[in-house]
Amino acid sequence: MKIITNLDFQLDNTAVCIGKFDGIHRGHRLLVNEAKNSGLATVMITFLFPNVQSIYSREEKRFLAEELGIDILVEISVTKEFMRMQAKTFSREILAERLGAKKVVVGADFCFGYKRAGNVDFLIKEGKKCGFEVFVFEKLRQDGEVISSTRIREEILKGNMSEANALLATPYFLRGKVEEGNHIGRTMSVPTANLYPPAAKVLPPYGVYAVRAEVEGKQYGGVGNLGVKPTIPGENPVGMEVWLFGYNGNLYGKVLTVSFIEFLRHEKKFASIEELKEQIKKDTNRAEEILSLRDR
Repeated sequence: MKIITNLDFQLDNTAVCIGKFDGIHRGHRLLVNEAKNSGLATVMITFLFPNVQSIYSREEKRFLAEELGIDILVEISVTKEFMRMQAKTFSREILAERLGAKKVVVGADFCFGYKRAGNVDFLIKEGKKCGFEVFVFEKLRQDGEVISSTRIREEILKGNMSEANALLATPYFLRGKVEEGNHIGRTMSVPTANLYPPAAKVLPPYGVYAVRAEVEGKQYGGVGNLGVKPTIPGENPVGMEVWLFGYNGNLYGKVLTVSFIEFLRHEKKFASIEELKEQIKKDTNRAEEILSLRDR
């Protein structure tokens, strides 16, 4: 997948889907699939807003876009200058001239340009003048409510992973390189991998989760603790500590994708390492049971 991070580019004969795409949830995938079905090079335009909490980090969104078969990802930083761009300029100079769009796919509430003056009706008219066809999708609903990034963020913040994952289609995940930890897990015969999420990522409640993880193309079940390890002395950064069932080897420096399947319990401070060790056994048994039931 090609990644473009500025507006100085030239493409031709593309199918373009446009949106914030935070989470790239089930509703977003209607747009993606429509663009992919065109037979043209599939372009995803996504907007990067400063200082905004997101379901996925920039790198995670890139990973997911590539997994979904996007050919070209255009990341547009929403600066003051970009916000002053007229809707007609965006339609003609960006979509028609730079992207060479033949097909443009958006949601029904799509607005763009200075003071959000452009809407889908405006875009359809511009498309007829500029040589691209516009496809508009209504909001997808589940259980009578619109599937939106806001709704998904709320479910994640509550720890309702089953609900969030059903809306996302791909389970909510944390992805990154495994870093050095304090090696406490290894002393308890539970070697763990440590990931540290970016500050802008929306996180579920601190606690223990049944997880699935992918490393080097292989899938593993596991149990993970998200939080600050209150039982371990000192100031510990927010991190995800994961034990992969059946994995043998050194994970340091490898890229790990950890999907949150179900919340087990809140993080707590134990009176001793031995008490923590006993709880880990209980957490492991419960995680294995939950993952086994999901596999049936």
